[in-house]
Amino acid sequence: MNTAEESIKILLVDDEKDFRTASSKALERRGFIVTTAANGEEALNYIHLEMPDIVLLDLLMPGMSGIETLQRIRKINSSLPVIILTGHGSFHDALAGINLDIVDFLQKPMDLDLLDLRIRKALEPESGKLLKERTISELMASPSIYPKIYLDQPIMEVVEKLKEAFFPRSEDVVKPSQIRSALVYNRDESFMGIIRFPDLLKLVLPSFLSESPYSSYFTGMFLAQCKMIGNRNIYELIGERVLIDINAPLMEAVHLMLDNHIINIAVMRGGEIAGILREKDVIYEIMCNISSVNNGQ
Repeated sequence: MNTAEESIKILLVDDEKDFRTASSKALERRGFIVTTAANGEEALNYIHLEMPDIVLLDLLMPGMSGIETLQRIRKINSSLPVIILTGHGSFHDALAGINLDIVDFLQKPMDLDLLDLRIRKALEPESGKLLKERTISELMASPSIYPKIYLDQPIMEVVEKLKEAFFPRSEDVVKPSQIRSALVYNRDESFMGIIRFPDLLKLVLPSFLSESPYSSYFTGMFLAQCKMIGNRNIYELIGERVLIDINAPLMEAVHLMLDNHIINIAVMRGGEIAGILREKDVIYEIMCNISSVNNGQ
């Protein structure tokens, strides 16, 4: 629709009468046509009779909740723009609505200027996209960018390969790579795990230092341990396998990475490795989402 030529029809759904009255009057003064509904049933009955341009839907209502109402709306119209309204105590619950394709969500009490902007933005053809979080498969990196090693390779051969991958030489200058992990496989190409920088540090840490509360350190200890690396088993390099299914929610992957103190996580599809979800890609996605909210997108 051309919002400059005709008024926008809003359906405001909220169980608080005073909020409905005050908000509808404020929106009407800004040129919107507002219809109100006190609950989900009233909202659905109205949508069956006359389709609004956009719905402002309270999250917490007695009887049919906002999320349940949204589920029913989606059965009627899969693309009707819906903005979820939340109180401070239910802000995080609004995230569940993202799986049901909402345009946006705002906290009450609302800034009317911001609400006006979000409504008009949602109805612009080039900007009115439903709000969806990106998936693990969209963010993960290809396994092919990581060095590949095998469990039966001698430890010194593995260390040299990792050295070449992590610290490549360019015109006799060592330039650190952005890659900080290697993938480990069996000879049958089955994925066994990931070696990360912190796992390399464990190579030179004597067991008694981590086991005893009365550790002592002396110069030369580090060098001595480095010289003994060749006797260590490659199994010791691999940390505990932490895996995430490619169809899992992104938040589950974030929790696993934080809980296990790892910079990346192996993404699996049907028992095979499909990609690597990296800390830096998740951080960049956080920044993009924060920026989009602050810019009114």
